[in-house]
Amino acid sequence: MILGPGDHQREVSSEGADRIYLVHAPRQYDGATRLPVVVVLHGGGGSASFARRVHGWPKLSEHEGCLLVFPEGSLEDPSRPADVRGNPRLWNDGSRRSAVARRNVDDIGYLAAVLDDLQANFAIDPNRIFVTGFSNGASMAFRVGVELANRVAAIAPVSGHLCLADPQPARPLSMLTIAGLADPINPIAGGPVESPWGTRRWKPPMVESIHAWARLIGASLQPTWMDDTDGVKRVRYGPGKSGCDLWWYTIEGQGHEWPGARRTLPRSISGPQTDKLNATQVVWDFFANTSTPSPKRLPGFPGQR
Repeated sequence: MILGPGDHQREVSSEGADRIYLVHAPRQYDGATRLPVVVVLHGGGGSASFARRVHGWPKLSEHEGCLLVFPEGSLEDPSRPADVRGNPRLWNDGSRRSAVARRNVDDIGYLAAVLDDLQANFAIDPNRIFVTGFSNGASMAFRVGVELANRVAAIAPVSGHLCLADPQPARPLSMLTIAGLADPINPIAGGPVESPWGTRRWKPPMVESIHAWARLIGASLQPTWMDDTDGVKRVRYGPGKSGCDLWWYTIEGQGHEWPGARRTLPRSISGPQTDKLNATQVVWDFFANTSTPSPKRLPGFPGQR
């Protein structure tokens, strides 16, 4: 049975256990017209409902006519209740840093099951499935872009790294990535940082992930276009193989928060927040540009609402 518009909670089986995910289908969804899909992966300590609530995606869905999917990561300690600081939900992003990663939770298998269930119960366009995420969810979006490359059309990680040591995607994908220049948790230049959970780790420079993806899509490591306007720098690498593009946005005065959304962590942890860029709209514009031959908006230029 094809489900209708509104908010839905679904369950899929993964590694012998049931895991939930949330869906938002816009009011204009009629169950017949195949809609594009945006999969939104929450950051470390977040949840599916948190990601649905704080970044403005449902409002965009109603305006743009896309279907939203909010999967949910696994608890560091499954025997205890969730706690943002004491027992966060995390993704196995390939970094091996967390208990979830060390248990080798099969998040790729879970997300593949989510896409299977989604396709069976909603009218979606399988050629327009896009993935974005924040922080740990951004690193998971990178991993999805590598290991589920045949099932997604493009990715847009926000404030995260490509953590896989030897990425080998089945095909090249376009990518937009966004980072704050004042991010204390994933600093642009890399270095030792203290996580929100009190652990000290070394983070690589952001440009390493950019160059790694450029190599994966066969693009030059030298920018082919650049703009710096009102504190937002937009850099393009590409096009590469199959016309794939890579865009890198950096934002002055932006810390470890979703750009343009409300603050979710104390300033002492995540740094400053700015409204110079609405990441939700910019990410969608990038996805729409990726799948539309003659887009109305281009992600490389200022003026996104």
